[in-house]
Amino acid sequence: MLVATTDSLIERGLKAAEYRIFEQNKIWARYASEKPDVAISLMRAIRQLHSRMPVDRKLTALAIGAGDEPQFRILQAAFQRGLWLYDIDGAALAKIKERLDRQSIDTVSLVQGDFCRDFENEAVAEQTLELILGGRKLDLVTLHHCLYYCAAQEWPGLIKAIYESVLAPQGAMHLVMMSARERRPGTTTWLYNHFAGMFFGSNSDQDLLQLRTTLLDDPAMKGCKIDAETREVEFWVDDFEAFMSVIWMILLYPHGQDYSLEQRIEITEFVIEHYWRPGRPLIQTQDYVTVHKPAFATIRDPFRGYY
Repeated sequence: MLVATTDSLIERGLKAAEYRIFEQNKIWARYASEKPDVAISLMRAIRQLHSRMPVDRKLTALAIGAGDEPQFRILQAAFQRGLWLYDIDGAALAKIKERLDRQSIDTVSLVQGDFCRDFENEAVAEQTLELILGGRKLDLVTLHHCLYYCAAQEWPGLIKAIYESVLAPQGAMHLVMMSARERRPGTTTWLYNHFAGMFFGSNSDQDLLQLRTTLLDDPAMKGCKIDAETREVEFWVDDFEAFMSVIWMILLYPHGQDYSLEQRIEITEFVIEHYWRPGRPLIQTQDYVTVHKPAFATIRDPFRGYY
């Protein structure tokens, strides 16, 4: 069996940096234990949501940053009144459209857009609901690994806008993010902080658990219940190019941090030495937050456009 040289591995690692986001995420979804773990938490949120609703009423959902994720299958089955898959990446949505056409699924709508813009405040979110999302408030809104592309200081306003203007009475929001509090070497958080800190002088401040604390202290969120949990998953694939594609996704290249060619080479060499040749999997600690909205939480005509 031929052993790949360092130069050939670097070449493949640089090639992996050219993968589209949905291609990177597809590799992550296939080889990491993360997606089944998300499904466990998501199903818990859906189960609680269904327990608060009449058994014969069909529900609606919006998946922001949906991509081409396997959670689509869960959401499509559980939200038969309507499911909106919202993503900025048209290529990811095109993959789902092919499946919808092939399987004759007519309860799912695809929306391409920038969620940071389309839900930036209550007025804009209300307009997005009316013009794009059918005008009826939604029972579930998910934000899975998409808040990386929105500054942490903007999160409370974004979440409150969705909560007030998009989420139905007794609805729920389900959020997932890589934990910003993880410090162990070898984890995805450490990897991002190491290279973002080295080359750009920055570290991740995108703390989902801090967002929970901020929301609980906000009078506008009075009465809501916000659950949180932290879990650990891992990723390994026996193909260096595929492995590196996920490394670039974790490092937010090029959409978050635009590493130079020299920096990309240094990162690839580091991964070869510390992960690939030792056969060391990536470990990711991630936070889950679920916001449960009581029926009385929305003050401004909560049932308008709902039933």
